[in-house]
Amino acid sequence: MNPQPTNRSDLLRLIQTTRAELLSTIDAVPPDRREEPLPSGLSVKDLLAHVAFWERYLLDRLEAAAAGRDVASLPYDIDAEVDAINARVLAQHQSQSWEVIWFDFEDVHRRALAVIEQLGEADIFDPARSRAVIGDDAHTVFAHIYAETAEHFAEHAAEIRAWLAGASPTLRTGADLCPIVRPEASYAGLQGLNYFAGVSAQNVGSQAICMHLLKMPPGVRARAHLHENHETAIYLISGQAAMWYGPNLEHHLEMQAGEFLYIPAGVPHLPYNPSPDQEAVAVLARTDPNEQESVRLLPELEELARMASI
Repeated sequence: MNPQPTNRSDLLRLIQTTRAELLSTIDAVPPDRREEPLPSGLSVKDLLAHVAFWERYLLDRLEAAAAGRDVASLPYDIDAEVDAINARVLAQHQSQSWEVIWFDFEDVHRRALAVIEQLGEADIFDPARSRAVIGDDAHTVFAHIYAETAEHFAEHAAEIRAWLAGASPTLRTGADLCPIVRPEASYAGLQGLNYFAGVSAQNVGSQAICMHLLKMPPGVRARAHLHENHETAIYLISGQAAMWYGPNLEHHLEMQAGEFLYIPAGVPHLPYNPSPDQEAVAVLARTDPNEQESVRLLPELEELARMASI
């Protein structure tokens, strides 16, 4: 996807565009393949239930906050690991028909979009409004909406397209078994950086690894974030890079071209390019095969970053 939107109109337009792409991709799936497993182990039918669940979670939070109800009272065990939640969603919907799941998929989106369209610019982008609008002090309303709509739609549309194109290793034979990927297409990560798509579950059907090329312009920094349950390894090809890390971003490091960096799972970090005139180019690898599934933004650390002039 293109860089993340910074205003309400662009956000709504992006939601519409990515939703249309997802619907178009689903339309290309033959009816007799709707319950066939993708490399992730989920079928297209499963993915519809998965997407609808997380969009319903967004809708319920918005509606509860608008009604003055405590979002903690909602029937979601969000403190559980994402994989565990997704497994429960799969178990709950596996016996349902395509028609039932499709109706829910469409109905939830229609209702969620109607609520989002009623929000003002400040409701979506002002961190001070997060508690009132969505019952969350830690993440902006935009972060919630983007993650459960546009970013999610694009992620699974790409996954289905790759599967239809035969990108799964289980479907390849002969010379196609080991694909070469040229980093030509880029996407905007939740972290606030643009990545060139490399190896992932979405484009080659990888099962346990994700690898991308990152180019950071001079002076650019990411958003504070962490990767839940997945490790990261980075090799800096050229330029300089620096990073604040730790529970309160209290630690700092700088790396030079030719050096490797390891980031354990769950460690908050904020990387940036300290050079005023030189681009930084790096290869990143994670033990999560999905491009963005494990990214969790940490807006509560952004203020610390600003105070430290990071």
